[in-house]
Formats: sequence, C-alpha cells, structure tokens
Amino acid sequence: MFNFTVDYYLFALIGGLGVLQIAASLGNLRGLLVFKSPVLARTLGLMAPIAAFIWFFTSETRNINDYEGGLDGNDQALLFLLGAVSATIITALLTSIVNARLAGREPEPGEGLEALAHNSYAKAVRHSLRYWWRNWRTQTKSYFSG
Repeated sequence: MFNFTVDYYLFALIGGLGVLQIAASLGNLRGLLVFKSPVLARTLGLMAPIAAFIWFFTSETRNINDYEGGLDGNDQALLFLLGAVSATIITALLTSIVNARLAGREPEPGEGLEALAHNSYAKAVRHSLRYWWRNWRTQTKSYFSG
C-alpha cells in the first residue's frame, strides 16, 4: 500500500508540473516557464503527464479495490491535492531560480498573474509585499474610519 500511495502522489505531481507548464506557455506567463521557449515548454509539459500516466498504469496492476489494498476515494483526493500543491510550489521555486534575471517592468499593485508575464514569481511577490507593507494604512483606512 505504501508504494501505491507514493506512486500515486508522484503521478499527480509529475502530471501537475506538466499541466502548469502548458498553462504558463499558453497564457504567455514567461515568469513561470522552466524553459525559455514556449513551444518547448508545451511539448515537455504535454509529455510529462503522458509519461506519468504510462509509467503509473504499466508498472504494476493498479485496478485494485480499496479493501484489497488499493486507494479509496478519500486517499486519492488527498494525494491528488498534495501532488497539485507540491507541483505549484516546486514550479514557483524552480522558475524563480531559473528566471531570476528576467528583465521586465515593475509589476503594478494588484496586477495578479499578469505580473508573471514579465517577472519571476519571487520578484512579483517581493514587489507586492513591499507595496502592501508601505501602503497598508491608506489601503485599510476606509474600513476603520467612521
């Protein structure tokens, strides 16, 4: 059972990494791309879930009921969530390192995901936190004044 859970987690993680690369390349979010070329990111992003799918289902027998040693629905949901969250964190960390020198304009406050078209994730978060730290009083004044 332990190997089955680890394999499912890795399946969800690798699939999530690939899907994030496809989405970033289609959305023109250069700050989230591991590779500079969007075509290469799409190609490898498409190959990652397919390879994970083939590996997961051909390495062992996976059609097992949960009472015979397989994963029940709750375990699958939890492992998929952990794989997706891990893929998001790994993508953010890896692309922040790879795209540290990505020269773009300063992101506007509240710009959101569009800031990743010209900046790395770490730079966009750093800029946003700096802005909110300097302007928190003016941003929250209307909520606390009579």
